Amino acid sequence: MRDLLPSAAEARAALRRTLSTHVASYGYEAVVTPVFELAEVLERGLATVDRRDLLRFVEPDTGEVALLRPDITPQIARIVATSLAGRPAPYRLAYEGTLLRRRRGRARKQRQIYQVGGECIGPSGPAADVEVLAIAARGLEAVGLRDYRVEFAQVRLAEMFLRAVPSVHAEAAREALAMKDVARLEGLLAGVPKRDRARLLALPELYGGPEVLKAARKALGPDAEPLLVELEAVVELAGSLGLAGQIGVDLGELRGQAYYTGVSFSLLSDGPGEPVGGGGRYDGLLARFGRDLPATGFGLDLENVEWALRAHGVEAPATGVRKVLVRGPRRDATADALRREGLVAATFDGGAEPALAYATSWGYHCVVEATAKALGARALAPEASRTFQATTALAAWVRAGFAQ
Repeated sequence: MRDLLPSAAEARAALRRTLSTHVASYGYEAVVTPVFELAEVLERGLATVDRRDLLRFVEPDTGEVALLRPDITPQIARIVATSLAGRPAPYRLAYEGTLLRRRRGRARKQRQIYQVGGECIGPSGPAADVEVLAIAARGLEAVGLRDYRVEFAQVRLAEMFLRAVPSVHAEAAREALAMKDVARLEGLLAGVPKRDRARLLALPELYGGPEVLKAARKALGPDAEPLLVELEAVVELAGSLGLAGQIGVDLGELRGQAYYTGVSFSLLSDGPGEPVGGGGRYDGLLARFGRDLPATGFGLDLENVEWALRAHGVEAPATGVRKVLVRGPRRDATADALRREGLVAATFDGGAEPALAYATSWGYHCVVEATAKALGARALAPEASRTFQATTALAAWVRAGFAQ
């Protein structure tokens, strides 16, 4: 966890607004969920998550064990199964907020993750899977990140073949497969039937472009065919979005697949060393809250998106709001008038040079000297100056980027 200083916080807020507005444009309605819930409720939607990743505390008023949310999707599943049960599907719901979880075994130990995402609950089939992918991918483009890769996985393949592994070795085999540690995986498969062993050892090698699906049919046999057909349908639809050159397939991918039940995807870009976002199908989740509905969704990690933007030399979306520093005897009334014009206006009690230094340090765009006779305005970048008689004209000049 870390602080965000004013400029970074402003950039983060602009990024969040841009992505949230983008998601809403697809008809996804925003919901807000609590940052913590009773463990017995929240854990219902986290049945396959490693409990060591969870941050717990005792709620002081009730003595109940509570969890800081490590994920928002289970909370949305709860809402759909209860509070929104009277409304018809499909449910298209958007969210933004902080997740808190332990990050074991990684170089970056950050526990706080800020996400913007959406869930499409009710529809089954590849069209809904590609809908959420399209929103996520176009969201990256909306903030200026065009150099990214979509990597598909099919978690049910590995789960199907892992059933042949003795329970004493099953979790270790799953971890070895997730890390693509073939040597360790092979050592854990002693005693596993030859056919199942061969298919598990093939999974880490089935990585590349969409052509991997052809190799997978040969390596994995007819048992895998329905799952490969499901994945192929999503890949083909994703290609029709204009993403064909950015698509990859990794049939050995298991990391971050805690509750996915089918096709999933990761959005990858240079910089963070982790996905900037991802999503997938999680058809079994709502049944844990008493309402069995198919579902798919996505989430974008804002810090990783920022990292990728920096790596590609792309500036994060600007806030679009101009900041004005006002000094002089009429500073309070002038600042109020400029705020009514939609500008950010702060007052400064001091001379012209200190005001300029302050404005430069804190990222103001313009310094205004408000006297009884006129409003003298000095823009910092580009350098320009004008004199105005009315705040309306001054505000229009500022909004226009100080065009003469």
